[in-house]
Amino acid sequence: MADETKVPAVLQGAFFVLQAVGEAGPAGANVAEVQVRTGLGQRTTYRHLASLKALGMVTEASERSRYRLGPVIAGLAQNTSDQLEFLRRARMFCEELAERSGEPVHVTVCDQGTAVTVATASRSSPVSEKSPPIVPGSRRPLHASASGKVFIAYNRSALEAYSVRPLQRFTQYTITDVRELERECLRVRQQGFAQDRQEYSLGITCVAVPVVGVGGRAVGALTVSTKRPVMSEARRAELLRALRPAAKEFSAAIGGEGGA
Repeated sequence: MADETKVPAVLQGAFFVLQAVGEAGPAGANVAEVQVRTGLGQRTTYRHLASLKALGMVTEASERSRYRLGPVIAGLAQNTSDQLEFLRRARMFCEELAERSGEPVHVTVCDQGTAVTVATASRSSPVSEKSPPIVPGSRRPLHASASGKVFIAYNRSALEAYSVRPLQRFTQYTITDVRELERECLRVRQQGFAQDRQEYSLGITCVAVPVVGVGGRAVGALTVSTKRPVMSEARRAELLRALRPAAKEFSAAIGGEGGA
């Protein structure tokens, strides 16, 4: 059986060339230096450099015989830095809010039509033995979770995607009618927060607020879960007094325009 994970030689060669240019530092590297670092032939090295240059992954230095990393790599590096900063902030706010609320707190992002937990913290026991655990990597359906409703409400294309497929029922409280989901999303936008009223797991209620990125898009959701079948207005208001300023600070920290 063929090894499906084997890296094609041409891709491996291009990676080695890119790595050699990157390791050369600000001064860049010429073809001969890249050859020494990679062990590739001159023609192969030239071919890889030409392809990488066309893709914007390397660029010629002021001294035309030398190559440096290009703008595409710089952009990827910035994205990596932004993602790491998002995760660092997510963990920090989870810890702070869990300490203040005494409830499990988690941060999610939207991925492939689900809300994915990227950070979590708790000062109490798990939300429920019957409920799927809230751990990094766990997923919740958008239409049946507080954080998921945040993403649908603030992303028209996500809401439109739900209009062409049946909404799965998880409990008797799950929203399964598209028009009702649209009305719910309107409420989320108007009030600036979303709720899960036992819609994914019985006995569990949640409240979530958006974390806003560049351009006003909801790039994350900050959520508190409770082991209460009904969240009182007083408790919800108390949690929102902690969630809203935290989300605003989180949003500002990642270059957003402020939370709800």
